Amino acid sequence: MNKLRWSIVLGLFVLLMYGNAHSFAREISIISHKDYPSGTITAAKVKEIYLGEKIAEGTVKIKPMEQNDESIKKRFIEKVMGSSVDAYKAYWIKKFFQEGITPPTAKTSSSDLIQAITQTNGGIGYVWSDDVKGDVKVLLKIDVGN
Repeated sequence: MNKLRWSIVLGLFVLLMYGNAHSFAREISIISHKDYPSGTITAAKVKEIYLGEKIAEGTVKIKPMEQNDESIKKRFIEKVMGSSVDAYKAYWIKKFFQEGITPPTAKTSSSDLIQAITQTNGGIGYVWSDDVKGDVKVLLKIDVGN
């Protein structure tokens, strides 16, 4: 009977630990203006957009936006862009001065970014998935871990 009790306790402990680890996983949604020509996007295309390499989707000029919130910005740059924040900033400084290309527009919060995207044809950005609200299109969801 004692072994059975310990097995049950251990099983419950494992379930609780798995449940807690899973519940804290974060997900970033790549969102766009509702009239964005594509219904989905790949992580590789997102990277091209945020490196200034892909500037249009069909006839629509893409207007990337990012967040000033360091927690989501860091996760996005590390997980999606495959870079560090410092290297990403250095890339854009070089791109701006050498090619005259402007980096993505920064917004102060998810709600500001969502509002700007709803008002900007070709607007695209990233927010925590649980912040998605309003009249935007979710193009991609990316698990960025805990």
